[in-house]
Amino acid sequence: MKKIIYPLLIIAVTLFTACNEDLLDIPQKGVIGIDSFYQTDEDAESALVNLYGDFITNIGGNDGIYVPYNIIFNYCADNVLAAGEFYGDNDQFASINEFRFDSQSSVVYQLYRRLYFVIYHSNLVIDNFEYGESAVKDRCISEARVIRAWCHMVAALAWGTPPLVDHLLAPEDKPSNFEGTHEELLKWCAKECAESVSYLDERKSTTDKDGAVKVTKGFAWTVQGKALLNAGDYAGAKTALKNVISSGKYELVPGEEFGNLFHLSGDGNEEKVFELNLINNASIGDWSGKIQRSTWMEMNLWGWRSSRLAASPTMQADQGWGGLAVEETFANEFAANDGDSYRRKATIISYEEFLTELEWPSDGGDVNSMTKAQKLADPNRGIVNPDGLYGQSNYLQRKHIVAKEDRSTNWYRFNNFIITRYADVLLMYAEACAQTNDNDGLQYLRMVQQRAGSAYISSTLTLADVKKERNYELWMEGSRWVDMKRWGEFEKVKKAGTHIPSLKDAFINDGEAAHRGYLTYSEPNAGKQVGFKTGKHEWFPYPYNVISINPNLIQNPGW
Repeated sequence: MKKIIYPLLIIAVTLFTACNEDLLDIPQKGVIGIDSFYQTDEDAESALVNLYGDFITNIGGNDGIYVPYNIIFNYCADNVLAAGEFYGDNDQFASINEFRFDSQSSVVYQLYRRLYFVIYHSNLVIDNFEYGESAVKDRCISEARVIRAWCHMVAALAWGTPPLVDHLLAPEDKPSNFEGTHEELLKWCAKECAESVSYLDERKSTTDKDGAVKVTKGFAWTVQGKALLNAGDYAGAKTALKNVISSGKYELVPGEEFGNLFHLSGDGNEEKVFELNLINNASIGDWSGKIQRSTWMEMNLWGWRSSRLAASPTMQADQGWGGLAVEETFANEFAANDGDSYRRKATIISYEEFLTELEWPSDGGDVNSMTKAQKLADPNRGIVNPDGLYGQSNYLQRKHIVAKEDRSTNWYRFNNFIITRYADVLLMYAEACAQTNDNDGLQYLRMVQQRAGSAYISSTLTLADVKKERNYELWMEGSRWVDMKRWGEFEKVKKAGTHIPSLKDAFINDGEAAHRGYLTYSEPNAGKQVGFKTGKHEWFPYPYNVISINPNLIQNPGW
């Protein structure tokens, strides 16, 4: 066989060598050359669609089993614990939560590279078209500029003074840190939005779902306001954020619909300023493709740890890995502030509420019509593993637990990925007002509290009340860590990674007649360096994979 194959290979190579130049001259069908692509309005729209697709994949998409954006901006916060089946489970984000990570963290690297991928695709639109050629091109350029500004703002909030990449780079370019201050970089982001807003479409009305999944004037003003707030320009932030409020294009959903904000039925509703549009696309692969374009992380990693339960509530369908827990002190403060509000019970629930107020599966009898006492004595619900739920406290998260509607097409979860919603706008405006002794913000602070159904309603505008409301309203929406840095409130996370709770059930562990949750504690990081360190953890390290090949990029202090 070798004597036959070998000559055939020689003949094939000879023929290809003799003809390859002619073959390369044959025009490819259905392909547009780059020199002739960036010309028309249709080209501009096409390039913008490509940018949105890249935005969805890189910011809302999973890297294997997690979304880097979710981890970086949620798991450093003092109101969250990384959990799982046991210590070390899903350690790539537990290390972030406990401040055990270093410059080789895959999560840090993935977020950094993904932000600059989106910036690159933004620059493809911005650099290849010019203002003044058509209204369509003007709008496309401006949408790309706002997305680029958002990415730079996010990078600045994570790394301080990362590279400003405002044009397409040559292959040999090695960008350096932003030459100005952190605040100046944020103000650049705000200026980009301010200069773009006049070319952007405005959301048509509060019922305009399409206006919630594209860059509009409202989103541009929101990014501008957030950048200025974090830069300490409270007057400028107020002006930008009040533009969103005065537009009349956004409203808070009613209190009883608060929980729907985080599920399929809430996609594009009146409260959404901008979110990434996730749909079940039959043309993409059944595994990696759909994970990249779904909220799979929230369904699986953030679901209750089903393997340690007698059964899972019917909404979850046995998919949970238990990787998200509510920090104990925060949970108790939230419950005391809100009582049985719509917001609290849609965000966190007590173990007793978990057992008695959710729908549970049944093999025959109607287990959901039992009395409360019967439910608390039912052996077919609750924690059955004697080791309990590692990392969990006396309240369990409900905000991001999958609902039946989210899995209406298949077992992946396709509700949209929220970038920002109106409640955040109102609270940022209230904060800027509190910082400038402007009582106008009180009405909007109260609006958020009243919609929540909170037991506490502010009578005066104070920064302390705004801080509390942001903590409760925006739990696990990528805000708390940024807020903590803006306010310099790191004391609580200095002990992160120590004294980890586990939630156990006395019905199983102690033979009591009824289910009762209680906590035990462990010190899994004993002898290790954990917790927030002043002078180091204010900023993430530039990834080793980046800084090792770019001598122009100076590492952040402490790393």
